[in-house]
Amino acid sequence: MQLFFDDDSRELQILNEEFLTESGNKEKVYKIKGIFSTIGEKNRNGRVYPREIWEEQVRKYQPFISNGSTRSLMEYEHPDRTEVDLMKAVAKITSLYIQGNYVMGEAVLLDNPQANQLKSLIKNGIKISVSSRGVGDVVNGVVTDYELITYDIVPNPSDFNATMNGVCESSILNEGIVQDKYYMIDNYGNIIQIDENSNRVISNKNNVTQRFLRESKKNSDENIKIIQSEFKKRFNDFISKL
Repeated sequence: MQLFFDDDSRELQILNEEFLTESGNKEKVYKIKGIFSTIGEKNRNGRVYPREIWEEQVRKYQPFISNGSTRSLMEYEHPDRTEVDLMKAVAKITSLYIQGNYVMGEAVLLDNPQANQLKSLIKNGIKISVSSRGVGDVVNGVVTDYELITYDIVPNPSDFNATMNGVCESSILNEGIVQDKYYMIDNYGNIIQIDENSNRVISNKNNVTQRFLRESKKNSDENIKIIQSEFKKRFNDFISKL
């Protein structure tokens, strides 16, 4: 599986809503609302996402929204990684659902320097868009296996190439696909990076599976030491009473 990005959203609504806080102060929030993805149609990068893929991914995404997962956060432009960096987030997705042939979404811009810069641009008429970030396989232009990571905020499609090419952080991007990284989904549902030729897991400090295994081994080793120490203590007590 490869990491790829797709922007096939349409004109988004930017809502500036005002609400009262618990202290009675008025606060304004910027909300993004509209089409996040299109179902069953060829997008700008020449890929088609079948309905069953989006139905499954939208269903699987709901707990990320309700549980406050970092997967519900959006970053600005696309990083070439499968983890969402909460310290670089600019918005949070609050709703994702299917309506007709579209994946509809809503998000609220956060209150941090980068998000506030986006708000300033929006106030001055700059248009933005959203683009999906996920890992999957493509066969003859049709997306087969796919796992949605999140959506990111990107410049309006009219402001950049018809297809996503160039350099994405340190990776080469060709038609929205990161060329030098490959992934698989393990039995726990974690997205892990692998070596393309050997299918071996690439060690990564952010990798959930690797971290889990390290912690499990650490805890196991500590438990063995505790058991050995307790056994030695009880054995010495027994000997001393003879």
